Amino acid sequence: MHSQAKAFRNDVLLAEKRVKEMDPNALMLKLANPASDQPTDWPQATAENFALVLSKMAEVARPRDRVLLFISTHANPGLLNISAAGKNLQPLTPQILSDALAPLHKVPTLVVLSACYSGAFIEPLKAPNRVVLTATDVRGTSFRCQYPGQHTPFAEALFGQEGTAKLSISDWMGEARKSIAAQEKRRKLQPSKPMAFIGDEAKAWAHQPLKDWLQAP
Repeated sequence: MHSQAKAFRNDVLLAEKRVKEMDPNALMLKLANPASDQPTDWPQATAENFALVLSKMAEVARPRDRVLLFISTHANPGLLNISAAGKNLQPLTPQILSDALAPLHKVPTLVVLSACYSGAFIEPLKAPNRVVLTATDVRGTSFRCQYPGQHTPFAEALFGQEGTAKLSISDWMGEARKSIAAQEKRRKLQPSKPMAFIGDEAKAWAHQPLKDWLQAP
C-alpha cells in the first residue's frame, strides 16, 4: 500500500507465488501503489478500492471458501499508511479494516499484516472464525521500519519459508518468529515481537497443514 519502498509490492508477489504453489486454483485480487520503477499494472491500493474489493468478496464468498488477506505497508500506531506516487492518502484504521471484514464472519479468514505497530490491529480484528498474524506488537517497529531488501522481513519470514504447505498456520507463524528473532539478535535490533490471534472457531483449521486448509472442499 506504500509507494516509498519496493518491498511492499514484492511481498505481495512472494505471497502470491507461495499460495499458488499450494493451490493453483486460488483466485488472487491484488492492489498496489508501486515504487517509481515498478510496474503499474494493478489497481491502486486506496482505502476506497480496498473497501470495494472486500465488499465484492463478501458478496460472493461462501462458508466453504477460504480467504487470505495480506497487507504490506508502512504504518503509524493505529494506522496502516497508504501512499501513491509519494503522496499520502487516507490510511486504514482498525475500524475500517474490522468493518470491511465483518461480512466474512462465516468464512474462515486469515489476516496477515506486515507493518510496524500492526499488533494494534489484533484486538479490533478478533473474531471466532479468524486468524490474525502481525509483524509486531502494539508499540514495536519492524527492523526500524527500514526495508532496503527485496521484501519486508516479516513477509519474507512467512512466505519465503520452504515446506510451508505441510505446516499448520500455528507452526508457520512459529517458524517465522524464530527467523525474525534470530535476525534481530544478529543485527542487535529491538525485538519486534510478532503477534498471533486464533479465534475459537478457527482453532480447528489453524492446526491443519496450510495446503489442506487452502484446498478444503
